[in-house]
Amino acid sequence: MKRTEKKILIAVSSTGGHIYPGIALAAALKKKGWDIFFVGKKSEIIARENYRFYTLSVVGYSRSLSVRTAVFFIKFFYSIIQAFKILLKEKPGIVMGFGGYVSFLAIFSAWLMKIPSMIHEQNFIPGLANKLSAKFADFICVSFEDSKKYFPSEKAVFTGNPVRQEILNIARPLDYRRINPAATPLAILIFGGSQGAHNINIALINSITKLSSLKEKIRLIHITGENDFEIVENAYKNDGFTTEVHKYLYNIETAYKNASLVVCRAGATTIAELIALKMPAILIPYPYSTENHQKANAEYLVKNGCAILIEEKEIKKLPEEIIKLVNNPESLAKMSESYQKISYPDPVETFLALIEKLA
Repeated sequence: MKRTEKKILIAVSSTGGHIYPGIALAAALKKKGWDIFFVGKKSEIIARENYRFYTLSVVGYSRSLSVRTAVFFIKFFYSIIQAFKILLKEKPGIVMGFGGYVSFLAIFSAWLMKIPSMIHEQNFIPGLANKLSAKFADFICVSFEDSKKYFPSEKAVFTGNPVRQEILNIARPLDYRRINPAATPLAILIFGGSQGAHNINIALINSITKLSSLKEKIRLIHITGENDFEIVENAYKNDGFTTEVHKYLYNIETAYKNASLVVCRAGATTIAELIALKMPAILIPYPYSTENHQKANAEYLVKNGCAILIEEKEIKKLPEEIIKLVNNPESLAKMSESYQKISYPDPVETFLALIEKLA
C-alpha cells in the first residue's frame, strides 16, 4: 500500500490519560503541516478539537471467563476489519498508539500492512495492550526512564509524556504570594481524573469540619465529575468556604494557574502535568488500576520530594495533611523546588524527532 507523506493516525482509548497526550502531539504536528486523524472510542474531548475521527467498536477485556469475554473477542475481530478499512482509505505514513486495545488494533493492523508505527506508555508499569503492541511497533516511547526495562532495549526510548501547550503556557515556579495564606487565600485544586473520583469527593465533604480553621486561608476549586456534582456543591454551600465547583473543566489550565496545591489521583497524564507545572500535590492513587500502576506513578514524585502519597484505605488522613501544608507554606515551596531533581526530556520534540526517522 502506498503511504501518504506527512499523514499520521493517532489511536487513543476513551480516557483523558490517553487522549490528552495524543492531542498535545497532534497540535505540534499540525504546526509542521501534518495531516492528522484519530481512531478510538467516541470522545467529546477529541470532538472539541475538530480532528477527523473514526470510531472502533472494541470493548474492555475481562480477564475472567464470562459473557463479556466473548463479546470482547467478537468486537475485537470486527474492529480489526474496521481498522484495515480505515488504513486503506486514509493511507497514513505513520501510526501512533497511546495505549488501550484501540491502540493495539491500530498498531497490529499497521504492522500487517507494513506501515511504520510507534506506541507511547504513559504509566510507570505498562498495560497489557502496550505489552502486546510492543511486539509490532518500531519505537516504544516511555514516560519514565525506569520503564524502559519492560520493553526491548533496541526499541524503547525515554520521551516523557506530552503535555498540552495550554498547560505549558502557565508553567512557572511558585512565588511567595501563591504560597502565603496571609497574603491571599491559598487555592487548592481537587480532581479525580476525567471521570471524577467518588471517594475523593466524599473524603473532602467529610473533611469540611476538620478544615474549618482554614476557612480564611484557603479556597477550594473542586472538579467532581458528573455523578457527584450536586452532592459536593450542596455540601459546601452552608459551610463558609470559598469554593468553585465544576462537573468537568476542559480548560483545566485555568484552575492550575491559580492553584498552590493539588489533591488528585495519580494517572500518568496528571503526573506529567504536575511535573510541567512543578506543582505540590497530595496524591491518592486509584487502588484498582491494573497492577496498581497509579501507586507506582505516585511513588516517582514522592521519592523526589514533590508530593505526598495517601493510599485510599488511609484517606481519612487527608484533612490532616492539608492542614500541615497550608500552615507551613515553606513546605509547599520546597516541594515545588524538588521538581528540579527530575531530569525530563522535551516530550513533544523527542516525539517529533522519532516520527521524522520513520517518515
